[in-house]
Amino acid sequence: METQHQKFTWEATKDAMHQLLECINDERSIENAEAVLKSYVSEMSELTNVPKKIQSDGNDIFTDINAKIQECSRNFSQEEESLRQILTHISNLQDEVNDIRNSVNLSKEQEHEIRQKILLYNEQASERVVQIDEVELKKKEEVYRLQTQISLHAHVTGIKWDYEDIDSIKGEIDIPSKQIQKRFEIDREGKSEFDIVNSFWTMMEA
Repeated sequence: METQHQKFTWEATKDAMHQLLECINDERSIENAEAVLKSYVSEMSELTNVPKKIQSDGNDIFTDINAKIQECSRNFSQEEESLRQILTHISNLQDEVNDIRNSVNLSKEQEHEIRQKILLYNEQASERVVQIDEVELKKKEEVYRLQTQISLHAHVTGIKWDYEDIDSIKGEIDIPSKQIQKRFEIDREGKSEFDIVNSFWTMMEA
């Protein structure tokens, strides 16, 4: 489709001028010349408005382009901010992952140390159990030895001790050769070992 600018080119102007000259040369065509001249003046007037129209259209296009640039700039800023937030979030997640990894590694090291300590404690506990068993065995042997001595002492002295009362010394004495058989009780409070022994001798000789 022919545009307004294309319509009013130099060729069109030249053709209009030729038509005007033909009308002027032909005296009988004065009226036609006037019509051609009016048409030309009208076309020239319209032609002078073409730059303004072009400028107006250019301004509209520029305004539209500028608006689109600003919109793209806003969209870019929003996307840039969104991307920055995403990158910050990723960085925070990476920090958390590193912290967790460090914590896991530390836990593994602590676990290894604990296992080593457990092995050491087990060895020490085993040695301690052996020592306890040896002590218990020695105690059993000592108890048996004491029981044997007590039995021998009871057989020789005829005294059977009552071990239930720890606040006093009591029991039963039986000496068939002297026909002595009785229970006894000696309060140890305020008495020395020497006094207690003398009390036994006095009781046995009575």
